[in-house]
Amino acid sequence: MVENPNKRMLEIKRHFEREAKRFDKCFFKVAPFYREAIEALVLSLPFKNSRKLKIIDLGCGTGNITMAVKERYPDASVVCIDLARNMLDLARAKLKKYGNIEYWSGDIRDYDYTGKCDAVISSLVLHHLEKTDKKEFYRKIHNALPSNGVFYIADFLLPSSDYLAKVYIDQWKRFMTKSLSPAQIAKTLANHKREDRPAELMFELDLLRKTGFKKVDVIWKHYNFCVYGASSPAGRNSKGV
Repeated sequence: MVENPNKRMLEIKRHFEREAKRFDKCFFKVAPFYREAIEALVLSLPFKNSRKLKIIDLGCGTGNITMAVKERYPDASVVCIDLARNMLDLARAKLKKYGNIEYWSGDIRDYDYTGKCDAVISSLVLHHLEKTDKKEFYRKIHNALPSNGVFYIADFLLPSSDYLAKVYIDQWKRFMTKSLSPAQIAKTLANHKREDRPAELMFELDLLRKTGFKKVDVIWKHYNFCVYGASSPAGRNSKGV
């Protein structure tokens, strides 16, 4: 049977609507060294702290990365995008002391990015997209960025061999064992298998190049969890591949 991607995205939306209230409490027990990954992503933004940046946070969740961005770039304006309205409500509460933040509920593929950002950042959302959808989406992001704009991503990824895939999963389980019960770990892995469509790291890096990005790099990595991205020196006028 052919999977219906729209049905899967609806299931993901429902999942995060349900989990929103306890998301932060559980999430740091599931994502290895997430605070370190956030720091790596934000430090990768190549801008002066005083710049009035325009940043889009894809799949903002409860606002953890936007909060880190606003701490480093207090004059930045941020658009927080998330599929789940309950997540956006929690982000609003968490980020209420910061100004210049907008919230948009919906699929990240449906947002109009044109001319609205200096940087696009993403945390643990792109693995929900099918690989076949990513080329068009990455091209859209590239063409929306100005000269020297950047696109940085924190996400779960796949390795290049079955052996390493097993190593990655074993290390992920090992991390979760520190805080979660066997039943909670089993549920997390079941959700991951049902909802997520992670791509290989080399596929991601190659796709960024093919859609026009330059200076592609891996910033931070812990087995299957990675921070990577690129710049778009060609800017809005380049169509990419």
